[in-house]
Amino acid sequence: MFGAAEPRLVPPSAAHLDALRRRVDVARIRTDVERLDEPRGRLHAPEAMARAERYVTGQLEDAGWSVRRRPFNEGYPGVNLVATTAPGPARFVVGAHLDTVPGSPGADDNASGVAGLLELARIVPPTPDLTLAVFDEEESGLHGSRALATELVAAGRAPAGVIVFECVGYTATDEHTQRLPPGLSTLYRGQARRMRARRFRGEWTIILYRADARRLAATLGGALAHAAGRQAVMLARDPTDLPLLGRLLGRVAPFVRDFARSDHKPFWDLGVPAVQVTDTANFRNPHYHRPTDTPETLDYDRIAAITAATAAVVTAPP
Repeated sequence: MFGAAEPRLVPPSAAHLDALRRRVDVARIRTDVERLDEPRGRLHAPEAMARAERYVTGQLEDAGWSVRRRPFNEGYPGVNLVATTAPGPARFVVGAHLDTVPGSPGADDNASGVAGLLELARIVPPTPDLTLAVFDEEESGLHGSRALATELVAAGRAPAGVIVFECVGYTATDEHTQRLPPGLSTLYRGQARRMRARRFRGEWTIILYRADARRLAATLGGALAHAAGRQAVMLARDPTDLPLLGRLLGRVAPFVRDFARSDHKPFWDLGVPAVQVTDTANFRNPHYHRPTDTPETLDYDRIAAITAATAAVVTAPP
């Protein structure tokens, strides 16, 4: 309805994806999350943030990537970690934020995303087609991703697609563990029907997109469906991007804010095709932004599946 239906998934090359999935090490992903298990932030926990940056930089460099520190000041001072192999425009940027809110060790938000990015760096050889970005100051207002998006666009190096990992590690198979923002089920009827059929189990990963990234979302969704099962994937188009209703919803529907809460949003704002991959954070995870957001609460097989699916997308021929 109104362009909100899920697009048809694009099936992956099964042999290619299966080979990548075999290379993903679930135990290594868990180790990454455990190594980042403490509140970390440039202002509220600077020593922990420095430890996290050293760890992430070391892991990326050990995988063969060249890491640049990119300081910025978008109202908040910060440093993005950007791993590349060439100065020109990459086909893809894959990103995840490193900082947490005060008092939360941030296993799901967002060590899960960073761990997926690190494992991606290990299984995909360094290539000019891919840039890996570890964003700073997401929790304070998307400052790091805004700085990088602005830098890339201004330099004429905007990628063809951006994939943002944001809270990708929490699943819940009990009934009625998934909540929805008020009003969303009216617009996204097909998605809501699927959730009702599964009695609102929090078992899927959602990919949020705009029309210019529809193909990217459908391709990533197809790869994730192959890696984790069709029930593990849901797609939703940004409501403000819908034809006819988009502008109106942006003014009158509070739930639209929930589609723009992470590091994909600055890329959207600059017209760069981008998707967000997420477990829906506070709409499922009771530990969101709490001291209990710890490594033992996560589904590492799901993070592994997301990593393999992303690897299949970014290494596929243009």
